[in-house]
Amino acid sequence: MQYLREYIEEKITIDDNDWQKVETLFTRVEYNKGQEIFAAGEVCQKIYYVSHGVTRAYSVDLEGKDKTWAVHYNQNGYQLDPFSGDYISYLTQRESQFFGEALVDSVVYVADFSALDRLYESELKWMTLARKISDMQLITIVQRMQMLKPLDATAKYKLLKEIAPVYEKVLSNAQFASVLGIAPQSLSRVKGNL
Repeated sequence: MQYLREYIEEKITIDDNDWQKVETLFTRVEYNKGQEIFAAGEVCQKIYYVSHGVTRAYSVDLEGKDKTWAVHYNQNGYQLDPFSGDYISYLTQRESQFFGEALVDSVVYVADFSALDRLYESELKWMTLARKISDMQLITIVQRMQMLKPLDATAKYKLLKEIAPVYEKVLSNAQFASVLGIAPQSLSRVKGNL
């Protein structure tokens, strides 16, 4: 859990007693490559911190095609969006539209959103942490929304390479194309033209 502590300490100052409060909320779970972490159709009650490995959140459209929404990456000292789960589902108490999947063997720490809410309400420092995490999530969402702009495939590809270069390394060609909202063949053409 050292990475989680380091992540928190980048945002707020905590001591060992504070850390114990956090540590007791999380349970360590190991997922094998391809294993489901959470499923659509249920109200999401948990948050997932990727301590080591790579996971993705994705949805499945009416035609059965999956669309990668986010990659949660924590490997080799590099973190990208390490928290997974469907916070909107938890807040609205509506069924999640997302699945979570381990892309490689991964170590994930799992906590109940409700337990975190109680921690956040206990002291200002925890509320500050919650706000800073929410701010980072907002930035991620805005960046993803940029992908929905009426850009051509080449511009989308360049934008995603700029804001999340690791996506291309960890996703299959089809998954990477789904993030861009283009067909895998179009992605191959874009790469070929650059």
